[in-house]
Amino acid sequence: MLQRLFPHEVIPLRATQAFKRSILLACFASCSDPVAVSDQSSAGVVRFIVSNQLAAPVTIAVDDTFALILFSGASSGLAVSPSAQWLTWTSAKPTDTTGTPIADEIGAVRLRVSGIRSTLEITNVINDTTYVTAGVFNPTNARVSVGVYDGSTVACAGVLRATTGGVIGFTKIGYYRLLPRTEIRAYRDEFSCTGPYVAWPTSQLTQFTPKSGLVTLTLPSAP
Repeated sequence: MLQRLFPHEVIPLRATQAFKRSILLACFASCSDPVAVSDQSSAGVVRFIVSNQLAAPVTIAVDDTFALILFSGASSGLAVSPSAQWLTWTSAKPTDTTGTPIADEIGAVRLRVSGIRSTLEITNVINDTTYVTAGVFNPTNARVSVGVYDGSTVACAGVLRATTGGVIGFTKIGYYRLLPRTEIRAYRDEFSCTGPYVAWPTSQLTQFTPKSGLVTLTLPSAP
């Protein structure tokens, strides 16, 4: 038997239907929320900027996985997992006349990711120790070896070619600690950093470019 709805009965029925729809929507939303929150959490990353102020390129790794290479003066954003533990950077090593990398005194530098704020600036001051590097010009006709004296021992840092055909000899050494008695020396013996030499003392090396640690030197005469 059909039942007729009078006007005063229609409004409550429509209100009841709307109420049911709102209940269903609320239920759907509450069921969907945990999925949305989980997706956002799993996609979370830690972001910061890495800036390389050194005169040499640096290689960046996160938990021993390669991340990027930054050339001198370059910066780049980096996004890592919230679970990342260590960021490691290493500077590029100069090469000798045979193309073999020459070791310097900056090894692999490890930093806890949790200790990095919005920016990581890589400079020549590492763990409160200052490092310097040098670009050395040789306007003489003598081929020499370049060594770094730390007050007790000498580390051979490369070979410096003589000026030939109007082209001035030039070499670049790696980074070495700047200590109270550090000297950069040009030795007459072009292979073993021994014998007579010309020295640039600590007082001259302290004139390095801030943050990069680069000092430019010119050999005044043959050793």
